[in-house]
Amino acid sequence: LASLSRVVNQSSGINAEYGEEVSDSKAQLIAISLIVATFERTINFSEENHEPLRSQCFRAGSKLLKKPDQCRAVSLCSHLYWSGKNREGAGEPLRNATKVLECLKKAVRISNQCMEPTVQVQLFVELLNKYIYFLGTGCEEVSESVLSQLVGKIHEDMPGLESGDITKQIVKHFETTLRFIESRHQLTF
Repeated sequence: LASLSRVVNQSSGINAEYGEEVSDSKAQLIAISLIVATFERTINFSEENHEPLRSQCFRAGSKLLKKPDQCRAVSLCSHLYWSGKNREGAGEPLRNATKVLECLKKAVRISNQCMEPTVQVQLFVELLNKYIYFLGTGCEEVSESVLSQLVGKIHEDMPGLESGDITKQIVKHFETTLRFIESRHQLTF
C-alpha cells in the first residue's frame, strides 16, 4: 500500500520529497490514467486500503496544472468508484453511484473554468460520453435531466466556436454522440 501511494504521489508530481516527480501536465495525466486503469483491475486491497488510494488518485488528478488535464483525470477517477474492486466485494464492482456523480460533477465544474471555448466544449462532449457510459452500465444517479443539462450547455456554446478543423471534429463527435443516445437510450435532445 505504501509503495502504491508513493507511485501515485511521484507520478502526479505532488510530493516533492521523492525528487523524481513527473513535471509535465500531460505526462502526469498519462501517469494517473495508467495508475487508475491498473488500480481499477486490482482486487487485492481491502476497503480500508482501497478508499484512501481512490481518494488520492482523485486529489492528484484535481491538482494537475492544466484545467483540461484536471477535468480528464477527475472524470477518469469515476471509474474507480464504479468498476473498481476490493477484496471484501469478492471481485464484484463497487458501483458507488454517488461517488461517480461527484467525480463527474467536479469534472464539469473544472471544464467550466477553461478559458478557451473550443477546449471547454470539447471537454463537455467528452464528459457527455462519460455520463452516457455510466447510464448504460446502470448508474442510477445519471438521469435524463443530467444529460439534458449538459447537451443544452453544449448546444448553447457550440455556435460561438471559431470555425476550423478542431471545431469540425468536436461537432462531428457531438452529433455522433447524440445519434448514439437516440439509438441506444431512445432519448432525443
